[in-house]
Amino acid sequence: MKKKTLVIFISYIWTKTLLGLTFHPYQQIRQTVKRPILFPVIFSPLIMIGVLFIISKIGGFLLETHGIQRDMIAIFLSTAALSIIFWQLLLIYLLVSFLIVHWKQK
Repeated sequence: MKKKTLVIFISYIWTKTLLGLTFHPYQQIRQTVKRPILFPVIFSPLIMIGVLFIISKIGGFLLETHGIQRDMIAIFLSTAALSIIFWQLLLIYLLVSFLIVHWKQK
């Protein structure tokens, strides 16, 4: 398989799984337990938290805001961080639940 084709294929599978985790997390986690190679996709929200903090640090150095703008940016970033953390906790809870059931069936 060519390198470009492999990158496109991996991007497609990653995006498809992320969309499934967004709109149908229960079904997607159940399918992921059957195909353990997709476990890293479940931890994508943690990657996004890291990206969010890096972007906010870079933005803090490059942009200088005062007053209500600064408050609005802080509210947006904290809301985004909290929602991503809670989403990650939900995915981990579903993953652990399905893994326990999967191991009990064996």
